[in-house]
Amino acid sequence: MKTVLVLLLCLGLVGCATGYARRGFTGGYSDMKLQDDIFRVAFSGNAYIGRGRVEDYTLLRCAEVSLENGYKYFIIIDEKSETSAGSYTTPVTAQTSGTGFASGGPGHAYGSYSGTTTYSGGQTYTFSKPSARNTIKCFKEKPDLPTIVYDAEQVIRNLKNAYNIKNKK
Repeated sequence: MKTVLVLLLCLGLVGCATGYARRGFTGGYSDMKLQDDIFRVAFSGNAYIGRGRVEDYTLLRCAEVSLENGYKYFIIIDEKSETSAGSYTTPVTAQTSGTGFASGGPGHAYGSYSGTTTYSGGQTYTFSKPSARNTIKCFKEKPDLPTIVYDAEQVIRNLKNAYNIKNKK
């Protein structure tokens, strides 16, 4: 019984879209400091989240990392977005049912059987899991560069509003 409960719990978790949180069983973000002002930020999704949301969550984490390290602005110096595909096939099962009849007397017997076998399973399902990774350079003052300079506070405010993400208490 305990095994069935654990299996159902795991299946329930797999059926959930990746939320905005540190990397766990269903995906999430991770980050690494490469230099004092340069960070690599990644977000991995599961099969229930779209690529656009994964890219936005990666950008949101970039803004948070900037502020957490004392910076107000950042630029993306390298970015990568990809989707890995996979599939699985359900097992095939067979169920047979029927009726039988037998008759006879001493020393001899004869009979008949009528049955039906029903097969189920064997379906193949495909899925895709998006991920994104940004390498960012952070700044305390807004630089004058010929690229998009992100204001970390605005990015956080706008993306949290767009995806209804509550602030951590």
